[in-house]
Amino acid sequence: MSEDRPTVLRLLRESHEERVLAALRTRGALGRAQLEDITGLSRTTLSAIVRHLIAIGAVVEVTEVTASQRRRGRPAGVLALNKSGGLAVGIDLGHRRTHVVIVNVAHEVVASRGAPCAEKTSWRRRVELALRLVDDLTSNSAISLAALGGVGVGVVGPVAGSAAGAARSRPGRTDLVHRMLAERFDVPIFVDNNTRLAALAEAIWGSATGIQNVLYVRLSYGVGGGLILGGHLFAGADGGAGEVGHVSVDPQGLACWCGGRGCLERYVSLGAVLEQCHSRDLDGVLGRLRAGDPNVNAVFATAGERIGRVLAASCNVLNPEAIVIGGELAAAGQPLLDPAWEAIQAYAHRQVRRRLSFRTASLGELGAARGGVALVLRQSELLAGYPSGGPAGTTKQRKRVTSKRCS
Repeated sequence: MSEDRPTVLRLLRESHEERVLAALRTRGALGRAQLEDITGLSRTTLSAIVRHLIAIGAVVEVTEVTASQRRRGRPAGVLALNKSGGLAVGIDLGHRRTHVVIVNVAHEVVASRGAPCAEKTSWRRRVELALRLVDDLTSNSAISLAALGGVGVGVVGPVAGSAAGAARSRPGRTDLVHRMLAERFDVPIFVDNNTRLAALAEAIWGSATGIQNVLYVRLSYGVGGGLILGGHLFAGADGGAGEVGHVSVDPQGLACWCGGRGCLERYVSLGAVLEQCHSRDLDGVLGRLRAGDPNVNAVFATAGERIGRVLAASCNVLNPEAIVIGGELAAAGQPLLDPAWEAIQAYAHRQVRRRLSFRTASLGELGAARGGVALVLRQSELLAGYPSGGPAGTTKQRKRVTSKRCS
């Protein structure tokens, strides 16, 4: 019993710390009285926690001067996250583009950059491209990675979070990504599906903030989905949850790389839509769409209707509160989204659609990379009980993230 007591006390203290950090992270600088109200901690307990967080550099005390205080000459001291207390790197290894974002402990984007790559680019080359982007960002912006707490990476395709699931997924891809990044950075590396990470980012910072049940769909060169269920990110037994792009819309249709036939992705992915519009330029197609080109409008209307039918079926199973549409094709706006919403209204059960909202993602092309940052920070309740991200998720590594105070 005596051996358990220090562990219990430590866990209790860490829990109190995270309540304070979460409040500062989501609400910005706060006074002690405000922190008491938000966290529910007693003044004595809060005082001890704040002293410790200041001592380890996770929190700083700053002066905030309001107009009334300026007249009285008494500026108030407030507590804020220490922006120099740590950094996290998020990487999105997408189908045809790689994005890198560097975020500080206050969740502020310090720097970001993206670069195109061919769809058939090897995973090794993709990681090398990401590393060059990191080098460019740190050298051009004079950013030091000495306080780097971890790297979160999104990759295309299923990523298993459990040992049993990993045996049935594609370990060569995720292991290679993890190994190359671990060789470069002496920090924990977390790898997950990039669409699921985009869903996580939207639920923390974007269009789905505060919503407990969300179906996120990314319409890019691939079509994928991410699920927030009961306030938690959901991966499924083998990391394949949310693969809406591989729901068949035509059993006799086009063969898909997944082994299926007539998959949604074969008809409504960015590449498929551009092909149907006889173009390789999305901006040009969107221009024709805005100009009222009837052929382009018909392509997007058909794509939207197909998407809506699949989402209606998904909603009948999952009963989400919100659908969030991201990816490059979301920029088409109403010509794509209106037919999708009409199909959802037509085919979803009335109890399911009663409180359902339909919205576009707000984080843009950095969504998945920012979701990688969220994996590193690991402080959102959305990640409670969530697998730690494949080969990187060892106990030792998780402790190192905590010790760097990137959360």
